[in-house]
Amino acid sequence: MFQLEYKFSIMSTMVDNLKPTFDYLETNLMRLVLEMAEKMQEESISLNKSGKYHRATSAQIKIFDTLRGEKRSISSLSRKLGISRQATHKTVHQLVDLGLLKLEKLKNSRDKIVLYTDEGKRARLVGAKNLIKIEKKIIQDLGKEDYLNLKRILLKHHKLHETKDKMLS
Repeated sequence: MFQLEYKFSIMSTMVDNLKPTFDYLETNLMRLVLEMAEKMQEESISLNKSGKYHRATSAQIKIFDTLRGEKRSISSLSRKLGISRQATHKTVHQLVDLGLLKLEKLKNSRDKIVLYTDEGKRARLVGAKNLIKIEKKIIQDLGKEDYLNLKRILLKHHKLHETKDKMLS
């Protein structure tokens, strides 16, 4: 408990006086959010290992997460993921071969739109059930109030940037 209180006191003083220190590097927001996301992804992969989609790779799961139920072009996916178009193309084709995604040609373009198949939609629901299991564990760790506050804050930040992104495009 002392260590948590110590880190909290470090963080509260940092808000008023942000400086590039080693303590800051250990508690910066990006690191904390990325570590939480990595742990959640590891848990998601672990939960998948016992189910129908046990062969899903982390790259395939990232494609699914990035699609978020929407149609996207391969180019758009690669930009969003920050990986090459070739790597995206390869992973998408693996998912097409598994019957989870399908591709449609765009008119007057070499690019293709990535869509879910019915099986892909079912796989997405399995992923949603796994995320619920993971979030329930987080609720146990943090408590319901802190979990809801964390989610509210992240949603607020997400919506703020989503609005800015739409205004810029």
